[in-house]
Amino acid sequence: MISFRLNLVLLAKTKQTMKRILLIIVLLFSISSFSQEKPLKYKEYSYSQFFKLLENEKDTIFTLEDAIIRFDIKTDSMYGGTMSLNNQESNYFRKDSITIYKQLVFKNVQFLAYHLINKGENEFPDAYASGFHNFLFKKKVSFQNCLALSLSNAVFEESVAFSKTKKIESIYNYFTNVITIKKVGLVGPATFSDLSIKNTHFKNGFSISYNIYEVNKELKDFNLTIENCDITYTSSNLFESSNILISNIGMLEIINSKFDVQDLSITAGLNYNFILKNNLFKNKMRIDFTTRASSNGITIESNTFLGDVRLRLEGLSANMNIDWEQWHDKIISDRSFFDFVFKFRSQEKYKNMDLFKLQTITDSDSVYAIFKNEYYLKNKNSLKREFKLRSKYVQFYRDQFEFDNANLVYLEYKDIETKKTQLNYQENPTFDTFFTWKINQFLKVFSAYGTKPSKAIIFSMYVILLFAFVYLLFPNSWDAHGRKRIMNRYAFFFTYMNKKAGIHEVYLDNQKEDLLEFDEFKKLVEQQGKTVPKFFTATALPLYKWAISSTKFSASVLKRVDIMKGTWSEVPKSKRIWKSILLIGAFTLAICYDILIKMLNAIMLSINTFTTLGFGEIPIKGLPRYLAIIQGFIGWFMLTIFSVSLISQLLN
Repeated sequence: MISFRLNLVLLAKTKQTMKRILLIIVLLFSISSFSQEKPLKYKEYSYSQFFKLLENEKDTIFTLEDAIIRFDIKTDSMYGGTMSLNNQESNYFRKDSITIYKQLVFKNVQFLAYHLINKGENEFPDAYASGFHNFLFKKKVSFQNCLALSLSNAVFEESVAFSKTKKIESIYNYFTNVITIKKVGLVGPATFSDLSIKNTHFKNGFSISYNIYEVNKELKDFNLTIENCDITYTSSNLFESSNILISNIGMLEIINSKFDVQDLSITAGLNYNFILKNNLFKNKMRIDFTTRASSNGITIESNTFLGDVRLRLEGLSANMNIDWEQWHDKIISDRSFFDFVFKFRSQEKYKNMDLFKLQTITDSDSVYAIFKNEYYLKNKNSLKREFKLRSKYVQFYRDQFEFDNANLVYLEYKDIETKKTQLNYQENPTFDTFFTWKINQFLKVFSAYGTKPSKAIIFSMYVILLFAFVYLLFPNSWDAHGRKRIMNRYAFFFTYMNKKAGIHEVYLDNQKEDLLEFDEFKKLVEQQGKTVPKFFTATALPLYKWAISSTKFSASVLKRVDIMKGTWSEVPKSKRIWKSILLIGAFTLAICYDILIKMLNAIMLSINTFTTLGFGEIPIKGLPRYLAIIQGFIGWFMLTIFSVSLISQLLN
């Protein structure tokens, strides 16, 4: 009896063990079966077949999954056109737009973009372009895992979304294994990984989210091109497509496009190639990009940013080409702004506010002004981030010898510093804080913070000319004739017109005092005779002739141009008109010469005062004497700034 019971117990245990073994086998089989990915099965359609499916769809939403739309030369001519690969120009057979009223959802649908036609060994082939060309979409469109797509001359009235929702390597492997080179041309992976959007108008924004960082490395060749597009966003729904989110793809190229989007964000992280060129961004936006060693380069240049740009930067490298002037005075640190927005939204009055309304307030110009003019100037960490962002760019441009861009970034840094010094003065009004603030402002105006020595020279010239004008109105000891110069000129012409002597004789009479001194010297030389060595008399007489040569030459010239023989009253009335013209012309020339000499004397005095303060002597009287001291101080200061700025530029 006991042995029977033992047998039953052993049998029961054996059955339990068998059940466990069977259960483990079933589990292992199920796991292995689930781990094996079922091969993709794509349905293939020509474009005419695809649009027939679209017409037959009774629902307002048309959905298509796991399909290939392949261009058929025989039936699909109205849906595509030819494109010359030599000059990249397209010629579409259909000129009128086709309107689609249904909402479209494409999941893993691949539009083979090109169907090449061989023309000859020495000729570039033409291609039949497919995709959507010259279409009007009235409803929403969604492209999920659609990697081979070309859009051109299209209009989307509602939102459009391009996204990757699952791993792409399985799709890529399928095309690699299935599609081969055919006799009629090339269709396959070489043209598979392209999303091209050209001459298209998105009236309600779009979003693109492709992240292939974790998939097959061969997909680094995935290319996204947005060219000559117009993207606007007018929806009041915060959760509709308002952003462009692009990350971790092979090449991103956005050129010659206009963006009027409420909250535009371009995330180009770890791209192999990123080009943002000749675009217009009307609203505020966010740019987030990083680099990696295999990056071919990042180009951001010749764009126009009308709003602020929130920039997040993870790294800069030599293969980047970024023009700072395009967003000068518009860059703010994205991290700093994020912290500010977090604190801003935590205010009691905003806690229960609708998310869209709160987002609208956050994106307003007034909130950005609060951040730029108050928050980050008062917040130590935020100010440090703003300085750190710009310091990276200063070093980046200097390493590439782009000193113009480096100076622009440095100017922004100094402008922020000047705002900070102003805030320090407002919070703590002392002479030290006031002087620090004002000296920063002065340096900006007169030398661009030491980056432009030429500015100091230009302003120095303005100071010299301003004080020269003041000195022109007052007599000084450096101008022998002074204010009598013009009066003497009048007296000379009055004497000439009332005296029978010629104009050269009047001139010699005016020079008589000077000539007498020279004549006395001549008599002194002649009187010496043999009382002195002949060397002295032989050299003294030529010196006398040279001393009076200028006066004699002027007299001979005046004698030749003398227009009157006698007094003015003796001139016949018939000749008075043309002689009056000649006399007035001669008088005007003489006055202009006198004024020119007086101006040159004033400028000479101003330059001397500006540079040396008159060698310790101030050759002017009255109020200008005190102005000269001020000018000397300004000159010392401006020349010091010029010297320091010049040395700084030479060291750079």
